[in-house]
Amino acid sequence: MKQWTSALSKYYYKVVNSIAFYPTLIAIVFFICSIIVMSIEFNSFVNEFKSTVQRVLVHDANNARLILGTIVGSLISLMVFSFSMVMIVLNRATSTLSPRVIPGLISDKFHQVVLGFYLGSIIFSLMLIINIDTPDTEFSVPSLGIFFSMLFAIICMGLFVYFIHSISQKIQVDYILNDIYYRTKKELEKVDEQKAKVDVPDTTDWYECEADNSGYLKKIDEKGLKLFCEEHQIRLKIELSLGAFVMKGYSFIKSEKDLDEDQKKTLLSCFTLYTEERVTDHYSFGFKQISEIAVKALSPGINDPGTAAKAIDLLSDLFIKLIFVDERNYILTKDEEVCVYVRPLTFEELMTQIIIPIREYGKKDISVMTRLLDALMHMLYVDQYEKRFSDLIIKFIDNMVVTSQQYIDNELDKESVNKRLRIVNKKVPKEERLELL
Repeated sequence: MKQWTSALSKYYYKVVNSIAFYPTLIAIVFFICSIIVMSIEFNSFVNEFKSTVQRVLVHDANNARLILGTIVGSLISLMVFSFSMVMIVLNRATSTLSPRVIPGLISDKFHQVVLGFYLGSIIFSLMLIINIDTPDTEFSVPSLGIFFSMLFAIICMGLFVYFIHSISQKIQVDYILNDIYYRTKKELEKVDEQKAKVDVPDTTDWYECEADNSGYLKKIDEKGLKLFCEEHQIRLKIELSLGAFVMKGYSFIKSEKDLDEDQKKTLLSCFTLYTEERVTDHYSFGFKQISEIAVKALSPGINDPGTAAKAIDLLSDLFIKLIFVDERNYILTKDEEVCVYVRPLTFEELMTQIIIPIREYGKKDISVMTRLLDALMHMLYVDQYEKRFSDLIIKFIDNMVVTSQQYIDNELDKESVNKRLRIVNKKVPKEERLELL
């Protein structure tokens, strides 16, 4: 049963994040509404109501067909144009930013709602056309339905105007960066913190459980793991952190007891693996996407150090927020006993994944190197009281200095770096002070 639940969960995430999800739902709603309208169109009480508002209704069959045909043709043109604009945005984002931002743009709810409203209005109008000149009725034209169809067409034109405004904003790199930044910040705020960590026991002799699929570890069903551990009186250790890529056949779970094949399938069903990288799955994907945008901006084909500088500023603010996040490394049963040991993503691992690629691609650009030093200085200043990661930040600053010594020859550029190093040296012990260029 648990395996079926896991499979349905994966299929659900795939469908919900599809660009066709909301358009399909909205189209179905419009189809149902058209059937309801046609079923009550020629009822006596509706006919009485139409008699009182007949001045705003269409009564001639030819005019009705003309109006509905015009609406359908116009909305098809709007839908094609709008969908083309979405494809242009996706293509531009792929070529100038990063392919990893595509899932976030595709899942934009407003674009899907607009396309769905277009499609639904077309279906509504087509259903009305086949109901014109219905025999044995006092009114041969579904005039009330046509009125609704014209109203929907007017709403679609308003949505189209706002759609153009929206697409012109969302095609800008600043908007995409800010959107990823705010979503990553929101995910950081959701992190379940627990200052007190428990010691992980020696698991050398524990039994291994291999992955039955490949993909990024996106979600852990904590409730399911608790029930599994309570049922089998067992403890587990998860070797990889959320966001890590798992290869099929790789042992990323250890169990205190040996498990049979059915038990392993039940255990693996508590983990969701798939290949897309969405910020809403884990905050680390937001860090990676911003970093990749910065790296792409520094490539010779794009050559946009300004975008890289903004990306570095946003990353520095996210890292500062991450300094105060202390994820728990365990899951408790209902009896408050540790049943699962998890592996949080460490600050050093994320720093290495995010900072080093930007440094490597921007090592010859003094504006990028000084911006990276500024970001690290801000992080060091924030951490000067708790000193949780001060040694690590100083190590990264020293790494920047070593790189600068190799690739920066201009004396004015060296002075820009030295100016920042002097500030850093005031905040560290004398024996840890960095050598100037």
